[in-house]
Amino acid sequence: MKNTGDGRRKIRVEKEVQELISNFIIRQLKNDLPGVVTVTRVQMPADFRNATVFLTYFSPDEESKNVDVAEVLQTWAVDIQDEIGHVLKMRYCPKLTFRNDETVEKILKIEKILDEISKDPQVAKSLDEDID
Repeated sequence: MKNTGDGRRKIRVEKEVQELISNFIIRQLKNDLPGVVTVTRVQMPADFRNATVFLTYFSPDEESKNVDVAEVLQTWAVDIQDEIGHVLKMRYCPKLTFRNDETVEKILKIEKILDEISKDPQVAKSLDEDID
């Protein structure tokens, strides 16, 4: 890959690593994780030696909701790193660290609070007055 000097290579590598990890989860871990795992983003420094992978997990089962997906994937990190190193042919294969992405939960919490606020007649009236 050509070094463009403006961060485009970093973004491209992060997206490629994200796609490879997603495909690995689909192929290898479909039976181990009964819910839906989404790799929301990958963050890497400019030297590409480390990668922090953020995940969300949704499960239809109550008992499966308690699964720590980041912990499960961390046990598979070496295998995923091998695949990344094989496919991308980079000088350094990034060391993977998996984290649960709490962004979705925070967004849902904020939406719930906003919904409750909008149902309050006094708040709704003051919002209407602010708009006029």
